[in-house]
Amino acid sequence: MNLIRRTVLGLVVLSLGCKATTTSPSSTMIGANLVRLSVSSSASEVVRGTPVTLQVKLSNEGSAPVTLHFSDSCQINPYIQNSAGQTVLPEGGSRGCLTVITDLTVTPGNDVVREFVWTGSTAFQSEMPLRPLPAGRYFFTAEVPANEVVLQAMLPLILK
Repeated sequence: MNLIRRTVLGLVVLSLGCKATTTSPSSTMIGANLVRLSVSSSASEVVRGTPVTLQVKLSNEGSAPVTLHFSDSCQINPYIQNSAGQTVLPEGGSRGCLTVITDLTVTPGNDVVREFVWTGSTAFQSEMPLRPLPAGRYFFTAEVPANEVVLQAMLPLILK
C-alpha cells in the first residue's frame, strides 16, 4: 500500500512539475452529473512563515443538483503529507469528526469552495504558536469521503 501511494505521488509530481499551482481533478459521474474535486494553491513554493492559500473546490458540472451523504461531520478534509507519504497535518494523521449523518448538496454552477492558509507548520493558520516543518517536498490533499464515492485531489508543494 505504501509503495502504491509513493508511486502515485511520484507520478503526480512528474506530471505536474514543480511550478504547478493546480492539479488534475478527481471526478465521477453521479447519475447524469459529473462531480469534480480540485485543489489549487496561490503559490507552488511556500516560504516558512509566509501564508499560502490552498483552495478546495467541489463542482457539479451536470444539470441537476447532487446530494452527497456522509456518515460523520467531516465532508471536505484537507491534509498535508510529506514526501514519504506520511500525514503531517493534521498532526497525528487524522481529524476528529462528530458521528452524525450529514448531507452536502452541490448545485450546477454553485461550487462548494473551502480555503485553508498554510505557513509551513503542523497546523493551518492559527493564532497559537505552531511547530515548523522541515524544508522539502509536501503534498496538499483534499478528500471528500461521501457514502456514494470518495473523491481525492492532490497538489505538490515545496516548503523552503
